[in-house]
Amino acid sequence: MNVSQYRLKRMIRIVDMMRKHKYPNYTTIKRDFDQATYDTNETLILTCDRKTVWKDLKILKDEFNCPWEYDRRRHGYYLTDPHWDFAYPAYLSETQMMAMLMGRRISEEIFPEPLRSEITDAVDYLLNVANPDLVKCSFVSQMKLFSAQIGEIDSEIFDCVYRAWRDHQILHIEYRDYHGNISEREIEPHALFFNNNNWYIYARAKDLDAIRSFMIHRIQKVKALPETFIPDPAIYGDIKFTLTPVSNVVLRFHKDIHDAIFSVPFHEKQEIIWDTGDEQYKLVKIPVAPQEILIQRILSQKGKLVVIEPLSLKEEVRKAAEEVIAAHSD
Repeated sequence: MNVSQYRLKRMIRIVDMMRKHKYPNYTTIKRDFDQATYDTNETLILTCDRKTVWKDLKILKDEFNCPWEYDRRRHGYYLTDPHWDFAYPAYLSETQMMAMLMGRRISEEIFPEPLRSEITDAVDYLLNVANPDLVKCSFVSQMKLFSAQIGEIDSEIFDCVYRAWRDHQILHIEYRDYHGNISEREIEPHALFFNNNNWYIYARAKDLDAIRSFMIHRIQKVKALPETFIPDPAIYGDIKFTLTPVSNVVLRFHKDIHDAIFSVPFHEKQEIIWDTGDEQYKLVKIPVAPQEILIQRILSQKGKLVVIEPLSLKEEVRKAAEEVIAAHSD
């Protein structure tokens, strides 16, 4: 069936609302359409009546085999198969296509197999439909992402973990901790996240309240169980990877690392004090910076970058240096 561009855009949005478990009905669909701008050039705002929305839904079911049903208790439509693929012709703006192309490049660097191939194949398909020449753009390959993953992830293990997280299934895992000890447990994978170049799942042990993160490359064996769980938004919201801010930092730096201070600033408003009365050393004032990054950079400069203020940061650097010395004393 030949579907108009306006109708296709409405159907895409309706399916997206159902996929996100918003249980849309005519009132919420119309409000969403009234507030949605689809094309920044034409400032196209879609509005429709009840009859139009019903026809969109009917075409979705009859022509695209969309598995939607109406939930009387929630007063809205939903997908009986949340993973149903909406195969539609692509109407993408240049900005949308470029965003997909950049996302494809990033996925090549950070996603393990088989998800990496699934994402790149899907993006290639859509871009080939919309603009075959765009896929061949060589400049995207010049975008480099530096990844330093601690351990290699088994593709079958990642695939099982990913699908269990997506489908809210309980996992049985064998896990090796940093001491090398192996343990077995059943967990609810509530969140999947990428941090410090490594993939983790944030999970709760079955029938327990304790929450912890698991590095996926340390999972030795995994099996998705038929049991499911209800995702807890509070658990997802509790994931925090915050650094420790330090304010009003003053560092003394040697002239040999002058370029490093400028090329990789600690803060966009850092201030260099040139008039120190010392030809070899100058000062840099930093409004605020993460303590962890400060310590790392100070130690890496081997005495050419020294803390003046605050004293608490100086003490943390001293402790870190002593620990490094102790670890290398044998």
